Amino acid sequence: MRKLSYFLFLIFLFVVFGGQALAAKDRIEVGSVLTKTAFLKTDILVNMLDVLSGGNNSVATADVVEEVINNDLVFSGLIRTGKSEAESDTLDFLYTIEGTVEGPLRDAEVTGEVAPTTVNLNFMSWPGRQLIFSKRYRPLPSQYRTTAHHFSQQVIEFISSSPAITMTRVAFCRGSRDRTDLYAVDYDGAGELKLTANRSLNLCPSWSPDGSEIAFTSYRDGTQGLYSLNTNTGSVRPVIELNGLNYGADWHPDGQELLLALSRGGNPEIYRISPEGRIIKRLTVSKSIEISPSWAPNGRELVFTSDRTGTPQLYIIDDEGTGRRRRTFEGRYNDSADWSPDGKHIVYATREGNNTQIVLMDATGENRQVLTGNGWGNCEDPSWAPDGRHIVFTSDRSGVFKLYVCDVEEKSFRQLTFGPDPDTTPAWSH
Repeated sequence: MRKLSYFLFLIFLFVVFGGQALAAKDRIEVGSVLTKTAFLKTDILVNMLDVLSGGNNSVATADVVEEVINNDLVFSGLIRTGKSEAESDTLDFLYTIEGTVEGPLRDAEVTGEVAPTTVNLNFMSWPGRQLIFSKRYRPLPSQYRTTAHHFSQQVIEFISSSPAITMTRVAFCRGSRDRTDLYAVDYDGAGELKLTANRSLNLCPSWSPDGSEIAFTSYRDGTQGLYSLNTNTGSVRPVIELNGLNYGADWHPDGQELLLALSRGGNPEIYRISPEGRIIKRLTVSKSIEISPSWAPNGRELVFTSDRTGTPQLYIIDDEGTGRRRRTFEGRYNDSADWSPDGKHIVYATREGNNTQIVLMDATGENRQVLTGNGWGNCEDPSWAPDGRHIVFTSDRSGVFKLYVCDVEEKSFRQLTFGPDPDTTPAWSH
């Protein structure tokens, strides 16, 4: 169920329920039209890992680790990589990555023991090759990609002041009609995992700040309620299940409460609730539909959708429900807002003409930019990565809704999920 279509869905439910090259950029402008953006990036030489023992298995391990590290660095948007010193004609290498792979001890094959491989990775200056840091890992086969992601995280965070996203995941819904399940996938599209299988509708996942829980709306017990899934054990607990809507949760930055749209009093309104389901405060009182809340990173204000003027628009209020300010005036529908980690921007979906597009604007409502355009079809449900540079969203450009990642600095895109089933309402972990 896509959030932007939810206003029509609400009507149905009321009937049913009764109610250094740190990505510095040089913008070259002609008049007010942006014609080119040049990005300064850090160049890193990623050398092939030396295989010291372990035969073909160690060679395969080295290939996986090299590939993942290379992709991580490139996907960050901060780094260019090269695999040969000969590329120094076009790349100005400042650092190099080298390492070794050693296979399991010989007696592991005799005993049948599941033994780890040893991976040593070094990050050094170039061309002087002065060691900056070194990491030693002993991963099992299922941990090779995580090993590479962890090392990439150290490299990226050495170069940049922003957090790396190599260890993050994206939760989303897959399915259609009367059955959708929650899934999670690594930020690079690997490691896809099904999280629910209750033959029901499971909607709108939201990660807790520490990643230990995913709140989601579900009909698993026959009526709509808010539930929480423990990401370590897979267990699910009910949070709140009131008559009507219990929809679109968003965790507070401190993890001590959530925002939620409830229709217990008639029209959907925004509430603050505890993780145990206790209502803390009702924030909106209106005859209109008010849904899709998103906390600001300071935890003192929120953005949400209201159709109080006749069409869904975005508004901001504080955590006591006061100080309402309208933020959007363009577009027939504006919904699914998400506040950037630095508090400076809001990304949301808007209906313009016959298509829904993703828009980036300042939190003040100024400097509105459409990120997706012709050829993208319908684009919905954006969610920020913790680096404040990337967003994940869903688009039907291929004929079915799948997830895509946008680098909002470079305006570059990559597809995250594939397959025939619709993927919707993505949420990036913190």
